[in-house]
Amino acid sequence: MMRVDGFLVFLREWFRAGPSAMREFGLLVGDMAGGGRFRRESMVFEGFKQSFWPIVRRHFYESNLFMGVGYWETGELEPSAGSMLYDRLTYDFDSEGDPRLAIDVALEFTRLVRDRYGGEAVVVKSGFKGAHVHIPLKQPVPWEDYQVMWKALLKLLPPEKQVLCDCNMLQWNRIARVPMTINYKDGRRAWAWIIQPSVKGWLDFKWSLLEPLDPSGLPVAKVRVEIPLVEKHYIDPGENQAGASQAGSRFSWVEEVVERGLPDGRKRFILYVLSAYLANVKRLDEDEAFRVVEEFLDNSCRNYGRCEKVYESFIRGDLQRVKSKGLRPTTLEKLSEKDPELHSLIQQVLSQA
Repeated sequence: MMRVDGFLVFLREWFRAGPSAMREFGLLVGDMAGGGRFRRESMVFEGFKQSFWPIVRRHFYESNLFMGVGYWETGELEPSAGSMLYDRLTYDFDSEGDPRLAIDVALEFTRLVRDRYGGEAVVVKSGFKGAHVHIPLKQPVPWEDYQVMWKALLKLLPPEKQVLCDCNMLQWNRIARVPMTINYKDGRRAWAWIIQPSVKGWLDFKWSLLEPLDPSGLPVAKVRVEIPLVEKHYIDPGENQAGASQAGSRFSWVEEVVERGLPDGRKRFILYVLSAYLANVKRLDEDEAFRVVEEFLDNSCRNYGRCEKVYESFIRGDLQRVKSKGLRPTTLEKLSEKDPELHSLIQQVLSQA
């Protein structure tokens, strides 16, 4: 066995969830600042072995590898806030001017959590600017509980130290750099290495050696906030033509995205926006809507090199889903909250007009 193959053993342990669970993986081979192609795909662990592992294995020391903080087991190809579960809390402490300070605060944070609530954390020197903290949970929690717990634990730190934590980590579909890999950016390479607990290599890490945090032990009131996959609005069959025209104008940006394509997030755009727009705003029949989706995929391939196959069954199944439920497309404003990464990609494409 080649030495690098030991990493796959570690990654299966880091994945943690069962064989039917799906997480998002992100991969960029080369310098993160070099403008290379970033791939982000949803898959079970066996899917990673088939799709990403052959690439990572060949180019391990040039691979920036990320994995979703949350996972889901609904059978859906893409995640949603309502289906996501979390078996760990993840924080990112950064200080570009003083990385050692960020690492010290991360270690202090884990001590405060352990002393107050029990539970042990994994601290990862993230590469150049600080450290990531991963706190395993005794049982998975949904997104609404994750948010409350994440904020409550961070408040154990004094305010002047809380500011070192990147609050952008608090996103339901956040991905984080996989530990024990290379952070390759700005022409420099550094290990994202686990510094707590002390491990010498890939085969040394085991979640079972850590005491997980028991969510039920936190004195935090659960906040139940529904965060739907798409903006739900049932169509009034009597909606007049003026109303339909206004709705179409509101979503004129969708036509521009179809015309240009996207460099990433094609399936998420279809799920969140395009299917509902075609079926319930433009009122196209299934075959007409399918042809527009194909046009969008063709433009994504031609303009951005995103040519991976999206199966007809996936497209038609989603068109039928939104039609049967009368779902409306997610607006740009709502998309900025639900999927900031996809929102940013769309804004980039629209700015090229």
